Amino acid sequence: MTNTLNVLVDRIWQRRSLVVATTLVVLFGAYLTTYGRTTTYMSRVLVSAASTRPPTQDAILAQGFTYYINDPTYQSGLRQKPGFPSGINNFSAEFVSASPLFYVQVTADTPQAAEAAAPKLAQLYIDDVNGRLDASREATAAAMTTAMMRVWGGQLTANSPSAFTAQVQLQQQIDQLNADGSNRLVILQSGAGATAKGAGKTRTLASGLVGGLLLGCVVAMMAGAATRRLYTEYDVMEKTGVRPFDVIPPGGTAGRDARRQVALRHLANVVARSSTQSPTSVAVAPISPGIGGDMIARSIADHRAAQGVRTVYVDADLRGGVVSSDPHTIAVGSGLGPGVGEYLRGSVADIRELVTESAGFVEIAPGESGTDPYPLFDRDRVRALLDATGAAADLVVVHVPPMSTAPESQIVADLADLTILVIERGQTRVRDVHEAVRALNQVGADVLGAVLVDTSDGRGPERRYRLPSRFAPTRWWPGRARREPARDLAESRTAP
Repeated sequence: MTNTLNVLVDRIWQRRSLVVATTLVVLFGAYLTTYGRTTTYMSRVLVSAASTRPPTQDAILAQGFTYYINDPTYQSGLRQKPGFPSGINNFSAEFVSASPLFYVQVTADTPQAAEAAAPKLAQLYIDDVNGRLDASREATAAAMTTAMMRVWGGQLTANSPSAFTAQVQLQQQIDQLNADGSNRLVILQSGAGATAKGAGKTRTLASGLVGGLLLGCVVAMMAGAATRRLYTEYDVMEKTGVRPFDVIPPGGTAGRDARRQVALRHLANVVARSSTQSPTSVAVAPISPGIGGDMIARSIADHRAAQGVRTVYVDADLRGGVVSSDPHTIAVGSGLGPGVGEYLRGSVADIRELVTESAGFVEIAPGESGTDPYPLFDRDRVRALLDATGAAADLVVVHVPPMSTAPESQIVADLADLTILVIERGQTRVRDVHEAVRALNQVGADVLGAVLVDTSDGRGPERRYRLPSRFAPTRWWPGRARREPARDLAESRTAP
């Protein structure tokens, strides 16, 4: 129960802008309903439907009379009757609980109009109801007279005593029928004055605010449940069945940066614990395009290198993080000189000619891939790349292109010792996760787990690890030392 509540609250908070927008729309609607309203005045007349019957029956009858006058169809007909008071806005009835009493109330723009119209309207309604009762009684009396004359009419002409007796009895029945006051309405009190009725703007706006917030929360929860993009750890587990072993929070402030740094070091610790052999190759495979994969890969390389581990960072994203639907229209290049592309193509045979020094670790750039990088990723050449870099290092971190758009990532993940899936908040879709998991299962890759990373940073993209290479400013590329390939790796291997 608590976990479900946390999920709902988190979904609402993640979409708080949607809640605010919904609330503003409802609040605006509430404002429109109150726009132009002015103070009106209401006057009431107390009407009784009492009789000699038990009080509970009279109370039910009073409710019936109330519903009758409140019926829109009846009100429309009553407005057409002669004597209907003019200058009123509306009228209605309200019964008094557990009694044969009810109020007929009239609303008008002025107290004088309301006070004058209320007795007239009540009397018009009473006359209509009582008139119908009188007509019903007259019809009953006429029917009784016709029945009596049918039996005794001839004998009355002959002055039969029995016929006169029947006539007297009929008259007594008619008198008794006319004397019965049941179901008749009478006014008990009128002229009670008029009371002011405010426009109700405050109450309407308050109701609109509360209702808008509730509706916004419902809309946010429904949107969170329906969206196919992944935003939280709960979304990943619930919609894909994948349980992230770590969540990297956003940055942007000193406190957020500190929390992100701790989470990234936790990830580096997990990689260190899982590196049971030396060298160990780790493929960092983002599922969807974005900067999350590069962030995770560089962070692992940086933190492991800071602990004295000889680390090589291989940027195998020859697509530069941007992939077209037509591979023949891709023209990708890192702009950093030879790299992975040249080694896989065979134009550079010595891996030492590709390395540059970065902040604490050695880096190999993507290089040039031409139009479609997939043909370059022959299994033997990729294995040779991992073996060559691992020969001079303890840890090889390989950043591969997004698995949802680059099939060559499956080859690297298969040949690497460990694979880390990167789910980028707000970018990765449920379908992409399912396809990535299926692709790794097809080759039996050794998957360390999945990481959910929030790459947002309020200070702008220049404070992040780097953007995809085709769009990254040059300032995000670490400064390269003078190329002396043989000494670079040799010194990295033999440094005390």
